[in-house]
Amino acid sequence: MTTNTADITAIVLTKNEELTLARALESLSFCRRTIVVDSGSTDRTVAVAEEKGADVYTHVQPPPFRIDAQRNWALDSCAIRTQWVLFLDADEVVTAALQDSLRKIATTPGEPHAAYELTPRYLFWGTWLKRTLGYPNWHPRLLRLGAARFAGGVWEHFDTQGHVGRIHEPYDHFANCKGMDDWIARHVRYASWDAEMQCSLMTSGRAGNYGTVRKARLRALAARLWRWRPLARFLYMYVYRLGFLDGMAALHFCRRYFIYDTMFVQMVIEKQRAAKGLPL
Repeated sequence: MTTNTADITAIVLTKNEELTLARALESLSFCRRTIVVDSGSTDRTVAVAEEKGADVYTHVQPPPFRIDAQRNWALDSCAIRTQWVLFLDADEVVTAALQDSLRKIATTPGEPHAAYELTPRYLFWGTWLKRTLGYPNWHPRLLRLGAARFAGGVWEHFDTQGHVGRIHEPYDHFANCKGMDDWIARHVRYASWDAEMQCSLMTSGRAGNYGTVRKARLRALAARLWRWRPLARFLYMYVYRLGFLDGMAALHFCRRYFIYDTMFVQMVIEKQRAAKGLPL
């Protein structure tokens, strides 16, 4: 600890992140404490974390992995003593401008917010996908200890009655830093969770708890039109949002999400057929 550290504990969730973790941890050097919560890495992730001075905890969830549950476990189990807790992924970096904003929040007496949403600057093949991903795109990342928790499964949001603010200085998110193999492995997992939610929705008729009213309405609409999701999302990102102006990288990125949504649709169909006893 140094005298100029902010009253913030940073938490990074990891599994096999040896290629990206050092950069993320270096960007968190302004925090009073840095914690890595590992999900059973088989590479040098834990060694890298220890080399960078992070405290390492291991918590392996039974499948399916839920980001909200892992973050809540970290809040409950890591003996946090700072007022503020910042969550960062291993493929993300806190910029100098964002660091200044976080320091200001941590030193403001009587800060009224229970939590803050942050926005990423998505970098894919060195290109900022500003239009494609609708910058700013808000994610729950900073909270006052004890004032907020997480809900929502893979697509998590804050669970709090307190006021949630927004910090406009972005962090950098390197969206493809571990290559296509890693992207496919993660998104197969996401698609499986998404398909489970879709099937549950079609059975119960409820849209579920998606956080904001706007998101709940959008997800409910998407759930009704689930068979058309691959084409709808591609057209939304690449055409409606003018993603084509972000260059060739945007086209390849949108193609990836077409693949993801196609996996989701086929998983829903498989689950429906299995429930009816039909062959896959």
